[in-house]
Amino acid sequence: MEITKAEDMKRDAYLHGMIYSKPGSGKTTTFKFLEGRTLVLDVDGSSQVLSGLPNIDIVKLDPSRPAQTMIEFYGYCKANQDKYESFVIDNLTHYQKLWLMEKGKSTKSGQPELQHYGIFDTHIIELISTFQAFKNKNIIWTAWETTRQIQTEGGQLYNQFLPDIRDKVVNHVMGIIPVVGRLLTNAETGVRGFVLRESNGTFAKNQLDNREHCLQDDLFKIGDVAID
Repeated sequence: MEITKAEDMKRDAYLHGMIYSKPGSGKTTTFKFLEGRTLVLDVDGSSQVLSGLPNIDIVKLDPSRPAQTMIEFYGYCKANQDKYESFVIDNLTHYQKLWLMEKGKSTKSGQPELQHYGIFDTHIIELISTFQAFKNKNIIWTAWETTRQIQTEGGQLYNQFLPDIRDKVVNHVMGIIPVVGRLLTNAETGVRGFVLRESNGTFAKNQLDNREHCLQDDLFKIGDVAID
């Protein structure tokens, strides 16, 4: 059993995180702020907004074989990890739908069966954990947003925004990813930024530094900031 002293540990200089928002609000555009070479798995067909950027390579997921394409993408990442500083999977919400649709093709009803949902839950946790094993890489996941109703101990109900991933597994997924940020646009200025701190209305977290929010182009600038 290997023991590491906490005093000898250093903060990770790379971001392993999930960013989420409603479709078309700028998640994919965030990748242009990554330094170094980036490899993007385009799951939902949104990579066109990255056209013309010299440091980004794109692999398009085959919607007829999503699980196999994901395996091939990971294999390529592992074989070529020295060429890239960042790996991006864009996005998990649509991958989830395609994965379940593929399973449904083999059933009499044409719909995924109950067992398939449980298998997917295990698959998504293993997938994230496998990519998390890459050292000295930014690993970025995206998802669309949804809401869930939360009830406090006092009986108060409120709606919370969070990544649109299956209810059975979303808490586990968000628990093992160090940074979860919700992308918002200021209605008055049009400036985009990330919420990195949880509130009643938004699930977010940041285990890398003390930032509670940041501009879109500052997401990957890891480090503590002065907080008033």
